[in-house]
Amino acid sequence: MEVEHFSHPDHPLILINQVLEYSCELVICSGCEGPIWGPCYSCTSCYFFLHKTCAELPREIKRRIHRRHPLHLLAKSPYKGNYYCNRCNKTFNCFVYHCSFCKFDLDIKCAFEPGFLEVDSEAHQVAHKDHPLILNEEQEYHGEGVMCSVCKEPMSGPSYRCTSCNVFLHKKCAELPPEIKRHIHPEHPLRLLPNHHMICSFCKETCYESFAYYCFVCEFNLHIKCAFPLCVYAADQDQGHQFRSLLNSPSLKSISFTCNACGTDGDDPPFVCTLCQLLVHEECISLPGTLKTALHHHPRIIYTYQLQQCIESINKYCGICRREVDSKYGVYYCPDCDFVAHVNCSREYGDSAKETAGENEEEQSVTVDDQFMEPSFHVVREIKHGEERIIEEIEHFSHQHNLILTDKVDDDLKCDGCMVQISTPFYSCARCNFFLDKTCIELPRRKKWQYHENQLILSWRKGPHNLCRCDVCKQDFRGLMYTCDVCTLWIDVRCFKSILKDSFENGGHEHPLYLPADRKNILRCRIGGRGLPPWAADDRESIPHCSGCCVSEESMVFLKCAVCDFKLGMKCATLPYEARHEYDDHPLFLTYINENDYQPSCIICEKDRDPKLWFYRCEECDFDAHTECALGIYPYIKRGVVRTYPKHPHPLAVVDKTGDYRPQACDACGEPCDDLALECTDPNCNFIVHRIRRQCWMSLL
Repeated sequence: MEVEHFSHPDHPLILINQVLEYSCELVICSGCEGPIWGPCYSCTSCYFFLHKTCAELPREIKRRIHRRHPLHLLAKSPYKGNYYCNRCNKTFNCFVYHCSFCKFDLDIKCAFEPGFLEVDSEAHQVAHKDHPLILNEEQEYHGEGVMCSVCKEPMSGPSYRCTSCNVFLHKKCAELPPEIKRHIHPEHPLRLLPNHHMICSFCKETCYESFAYYCFVCEFNLHIKCAFPLCVYAADQDQGHQFRSLLNSPSLKSISFTCNACGTDGDDPPFVCTLCQLLVHEECISLPGTLKTALHHHPRIIYTYQLQQCIESINKYCGICRREVDSKYGVYYCPDCDFVAHVNCSREYGDSAKETAGENEEEQSVTVDDQFMEPSFHVVREIKHGEERIIEEIEHFSHQHNLILTDKVDDDLKCDGCMVQISTPFYSCARCNFFLDKTCIELPRRKKWQYHENQLILSWRKGPHNLCRCDVCKQDFRGLMYTCDVCTLWIDVRCFKSILKDSFENGGHEHPLYLPADRKNILRCRIGGRGLPPWAADDRESIPHCSGCCVSEESMVFLKCAVCDFKLGMKCATLPYEARHEYDDHPLFLTYINENDYQPSCIICEKDRDPKLWFYRCEECDFDAHTECALGIYPYIKRGVVRTYPKHPHPLAVVDKTGDYRPQACDACGEPCDDLALECTDPNCNFIVHRIRRQCWMSLL
């Protein structure tokens, strides 16, 4: 490793593990004038060496012996010749801590605790240098009165021993880390040093141990017992901590207080756990160990001070406010997934989940999904290959005939449940043109969604020409949907699959996207009335634009990015990645940006495209098209579905009349049918009516 050091500006210094003797002479450190044996920084161009510890000295320190001003590290004396240390009155000519206002100087050895400049190794190497120590993992008995040379406690458990001197060290004491960070002193790390009966800054007791942890910037001390307390951080065991007020504690007046329980600053005096030095607000002493929140699909979230010990993959963003979570402070987390949330967010949107006497742990672990996992189909026939179970034939509530499992797919097939291009395996009807992909088959009949209080039911409108409008993406569709019987909420399953998770991954943006949480939005769903509230806008005056299509609507639902200002409307968020059009033989793929665009235009409508907006593209044919041109105005409505009506003698089919041709007049209202229409299947009958206009197609009933 190469560094630039202020004391040797001409050349860089390189860290070496062991210094070699030059001309049979000891190598001397230019910082403290002491001999160098171990790791050091060396200049390859000239004879200049620094102990690793001397090279890493802080440039500024504060000391009790000189409280008025900080002391600054200088490479040489600011005076001519040698100078005196104001503490030991000895002369020296090396690194010095100097105050220019008071002409006050400290030799670096006097600036720090004795032993600091010499300690660069593990505790057992410093505690007993003369002989090697042997590890004994199993021995429990060491004899009466045998004490650990580091913590001065009786020996028990695994230990290190010197067979020559009969010196013992606890295994945990011998392997103490050379540097630690603690909540009670967050500004600087604490360094392990041999102790010389200093006073612990936490418990105010004199440390009689052989070692202690020391801050060489602030002269802050912790003896071993306070540095590694017996208190165990438990998720829901507040009794593990013993808090007391620090209202009159002089040692913490200069510390900027951040609550270890919630991660926010506070104006009131903190409370400290006398066992583990946690600093918390008074209101954070008794945080609920378990909460229920409507914004997460699992039934409970658990509080912890140490997130790293609870879940392996730590989510960086709060599942409620979507801002970053600092895992150094207390959070609520989900034991069933990687959901985490700030303490204050959890308290705002959560209710205490106290376990009743009749509930056992197994019942508490049941997720909300499990509670409502009523299947949407009945198994008619299945086969088994070893332990694998394959369902070959089912009866689904949405179709009058049984559906058969198949793996042969046509490029033009779409799922009748979500109207997305179908993929294998899927289920099809042998009698009619009806298909459901496996993901739609596996949807439960009843579902609890974190943004809605009432239970949602998977539904299907019986009439083949009955259309619905999704309250999330604001698009007309025909297929499976989740509905609420209380407020008549309708959500297309295509949208529901996207917003079901806590975060949404989209190829058009590098960060996860989230549905914003707002208590007033959730409450609005509980009262009657159609549709979801506008989650997109934080206020009515600032309605965002979709980054995919640049459309802005007050009623549009937006996904937001927690990292940047990216916002995506649900219409763009649920666009299929692959599409097909009659003008091109190859599949078209959703494209978010093309840096080679020089004359962006749509081949289908021959109009210009905005290069900043999403489009569909075929690389092989250099074919670009607007998303609406490639998919059509009604991409989630199946064409060609036939139904008979009482007031017309022939069956009518759903057709799309939005193309380039002379529109035919509607037989109900007389206006041109240039939209979705119902057209007679008899070639000798020219009957046609609007399908989108309710008064036109209702005239057939």
